Amino acid sequence: MTKNKSKSLVSIILFILCISIFLTYIKANFMCYANEPNIMAGAKSMVVLEGNTNKLLYSYNKDEKLPMASLTKIITCIVAIENSDNLDENVKIADESVGIEGTSIYLTKGEEMPLRELLLGLMLASGNDSAMAIAYHIGGSEENFVKMMNEFVHKIGATNTSLANPHGLDAENHYTTANDLALITSYALKNEEFLKIVSTKNATISGNSQVEARYLKHKNRLLFSDENCIGVKTGFTDNAGRCLVHATRQEDGMEIITVLLNCPSMFEEADRLNKLAVQNYEYVELIKPYNFVGSVNINNGSSNITNVATIKGFSTVIKKGEIDKYKIEYNIPETLDAPIQNGDIIGNVVVMYEGETIFEENLVSIDSVDNVDIKFMLDNILNKWYA
Repeated sequence: MTKNKSKSLVSIILFILCISIFLTYIKANFMCYANEPNIMAGAKSMVVLEGNTNKLLYSYNKDEKLPMASLTKIITCIVAIENSDNLDENVKIADESVGIEGTSIYLTKGEEMPLRELLLGLMLASGNDSAMAIAYHIGGSEENFVKMMNEFVHKIGATNTSLANPHGLDAENHYTTANDLALITSYALKNEEFLKIVSTKNATISGNSQVEARYLKHKNRLLFSDENCIGVKTGFTDNAGRCLVHATRQEDGMEIITVLLNCPSMFEEADRLNKLAVQNYEYVELIKPYNFVGSVNINNGSSNITNVATIKGFSTVIKKGEIDKYKIEYNIPETLDAPIQNGDIIGNVVVMYEGETIFEENLVSIDSVDNVDIKFMLDNILNKWYA
């Protein structure tokens, strides 16, 4: 074999080998993205969570610890709300809050502003100075407030999060995961004050000696284009990249929380993933609370029956077309002996998904039925007489 032919053969083998490796890579990534929807130039980490149930719908690198920039302020906001008795109280701006680098609402020394307005400045304009002013007001110092933030996230189960400041500027030991941020946001959105603030599109807050008023506009542009959007927060630093926590509440009650960390096309990707969740999932009420479910025959009673009802309801998010995989069993006896008291446990209800129990709760009587058996009545009178 000539030298040129040998080189050609080697080149062909190398080419075939490269093609095989490339096809294997494409197949692996196709399977990954088919199961965990993402785009090839998308987020470094992503989670789509249903907020009522905390059910994970889609994810990609969900537990990778990453910087999150101003998404930190979600934690700052909910910690401040939970540790304040009055959001309308005036806050004197600490000197340490003035002149913080990055985004700002341009607080000045000696200025006073209601805490609620500082929270709007925090979540709409992403003011780093707002974050520091809140930290000093609530915690007495940045260090103590950051300690409160860390205690909070660990208490609610976000154990892969570590905080070093209240604003989100890059710092050592300041990171979270997409999964943690989704859980934190799910928790925070259950607070009406938090929800009211993060879903505000525009606000006018107090000015100072330099400006008559401050005009704020929410940085999540999807809040202006999607009628179901309820906030939440954008973020950016050179290290963290573009970050977004986006939430919507659908007509059926499903709450979709999308977290994107280091995602250049964060708005487009959040919108796509939200639509994907709406297309593939629905929020259904399988058990209604305080709902009549049947009757039980009563022996020796002042009434022949007692009616039975649920106490708690049960709703969950399911894949569309899978409702038949959920089975509901109401377990109540055919007969009982009197007496029966209102609220007595009569039986239970069980919800199963593909044979596995996912919910179980007691059923109770909603009637009282006295025993009219003569012997029982006499024994009861004697017991009370000699008691």
